[in-house]
Amino acid sequence: MKKIGWIGLGHMGLPMARNLKNAGYVVHVWNRNIEKAEKSGLPYKESLEELVKEKDIIITMLFDSKSVEEVYKKIFDACENIEKKVFIDMTTIHPDTAKWLAEEIIKRGGSFLEAPVLGSVIPAEKGELTIVVSGDEDVYEAHLDIFQVLGKAIFYMGNYGVASTMKLINNTVLGGFMAILAEAFGFAKKAGIDPKLALDVLANGAGQSLVLNAKKEKLLKEDYSTHFSVDLIHKDLTYALDLAQRKKYPIILTANTRELFNSARAYGLSDKDFCAVLEVFKKLSNM
Repeated sequence: MKKIGWIGLGHMGLPMARNLKNAGYVVHVWNRNIEKAEKSGLPYKESLEELVKEKDIIITMLFDSKSVEEVYKKIFDACENIEKKVFIDMTTIHPDTAKWLAEEIIKRGGSFLEAPVLGSVIPAEKGELTIVVSGDEDVYEAHLDIFQVLGKAIFYMGNYGVASTMKLINNTVLGGFMAILAEAFGFAKKAGIDPKLALDVLANGAGQSLVLNAKKEKLLKEDYSTHFSVDLIHKDLTYALDLAQRKKYPIILTANTRELFNSARAYGLSDKDFCAVLEVFKKLSNM
């Protein structure tokens, strides 16, 4: 059985690591905050160097490009030999970071797959994520079994940078959907329409979507417990805007959406679920 070292035990990383352990893989975890590893219920290593040395496959699921760069620089400094090891990064990062990481790993004799995921905590827990993968196709085929434990739909995207770009494009839609649903929901409440009735109508009309299905009860209860945070969607939209600017492609709606989530951050909602953007509309409309 493949021996996997898992790095990153956030809202997404922990259930994903558990799914691999439950599927029979030999999994040890490491986290920059060692207390998270201790409390995870999974076998863990206190040393990053020990984890990388002992495992054939290292999977990272972190917050952003900066955290990915920091962890991999520690790996490169601590581990003289990473030949024949396979590294899979499942973080949503800037495509430039993915390309840098691929180059650094390959020149050291390792293999790399860039594999960001689409979905949040509940599909992560159920092993029903969508996964987009870039890298060497033979390496991808050899590790497809891992992705099939974690996701229900896996797409091979070709060369490095493509998967991360596709993930960012997906999240422009995700952020836009969440913003317009929150705006419409707030509008209905302001107009005096029963909130549940309004969401039922939207769910059977123009609002019908996976996003509304996932967030309907959270909006009704104003439950902002985190499945996918305001900070994360803001980060992804910022990366998307940077990429679009380089490509000279106008993503006007995404720019406005990013600023709505930036407003949510200004209201102290950074760590809350991104459906908390509803609070921006409530404050603007004096609800």
